[in-house]
Amino acid sequence: MLNSPGPISRDDAHTLVAFGPQNQPLSWESLGDRVMGGQSDGRVVSSEEGYGDFYGTVRLENGGGFASAKADLAEPVDASSRAGIELLARGDGRTYKIGLRNSTDRRSIVYQHSFTPDTEQWSRIQLPFRDFIPTWRGRTVANAGPLNTRHLASLSLFVSGRQAGEFHLRMQNWILF
Repeated sequence: MLNSPGPISRDDAHTLVAFGPQNQPLSWESLGDRVMGGQSDGRVVSSEEGYGDFYGTVRLENGGGFASAKADLAEPVDASSRAGIELLARGDGRTYKIGLRNSTDRRSIVYQHSFTPDTEQWSRIQLPFRDFIPTWRGRTVANAGPLNTRHLASLSLFVSGRQAGEFHLRMQNWILF
């Protein structure tokens, strides 16, 4: 069991993603570099202790180099009155990305924000919406405009940048702040 500072607690908090057996879990689909011939894999699961675990292996063979998982929200979320996403995370030294889409179509533009959580203790990660970068297949889209926070439809997790090997990110609930 990892030493946790406890869940984020705010009077005005709105949970975007909840992990654990008592919550209605999202259905995370593993995507990764297999769409282009790679062999990486990654998945997101909720633990009995209430954590979300994103884990797998990034392999560089066959043009690979990233793993990802995507979940569609049951209903689009209007986060326009919020500033961003906050979560507690503990990592393995790798840099991860959270992606947000205004559509459930995985071929649509994904707005990404990277973070590198501490490996020894839980990190409080704050990702302001204004800093999410529009991307298409890993490349920045210059003319996409800002993220439409009135209609968040799907979420993604990524480990990319050819960070080869096994990876593991442990998270607590994602809240809108």
